[in-house]
Amino acid sequence: MKKLIASALLFSFALAGGVSANWVTGESTVIAVNQGEAAFHAALSSEQRLDVGMNAGNSGSADVIFSTASSENKLALSPLPVKIESGTSSDGTSYADAKLTITPLVDNSNGQRYYLVETGRPEGTQIVAYKKGNFTSAFTAASLMEGAESASFTVDKKELTLHLVKGEVKADYLLKYDSKTGTFNATLKS
Repeated sequence: MKKLIASALLFSFALAGGVSANWVTGESTVIAVNQGEAAFHAALSSEQRLDVGMNAGNSGSADVIFSTASSENKLALSPLPVKIESGTSSDGTSYADAKLTITPLVDNSNGQRYYLVETGRPEGTQIVAYKKGNFTSAFTAASLMEGAESASFTVDKKELTLHLVKGEVKADYLLKYDSKTGTFNATLKS
């Protein structure tokens, strides 16, 4: 009887402590534009579609639309600022490149699917959630560090981290999903 009570007590502590996510990433979709405009259309799955229009001029921007095959549900992220990398190539030609990366992310513990949207700029760095045929915005890095110049994600098996840079200052934020609000909360790592 004591073993049964001890087992039940340990099980209840395990449930009360919560379950950590087991993050698994898929193959990233990278869209790069060199001094101009481009449009990109792709299937994320048999039911999900991605449409991107991107501009790499003096300032980069992208219009990103997540939709389903039935097109009943769409999430438009528009316009997203995209970081421009400019310079001179080895042959003396100047360039201005814009790059957008979209990475599928699955919480293997519950099957929930997300998409990491990385534009290099905090205002464009976001997480999109997909559940039961609906896309929703679950996180944006825009308000975490005023004046931040760049943003990126790192995914480890148990952690999802956002990196922000402002000059010489670098800040890392641990992102945790809140199932009650359907959004990610950011906590500054020490």
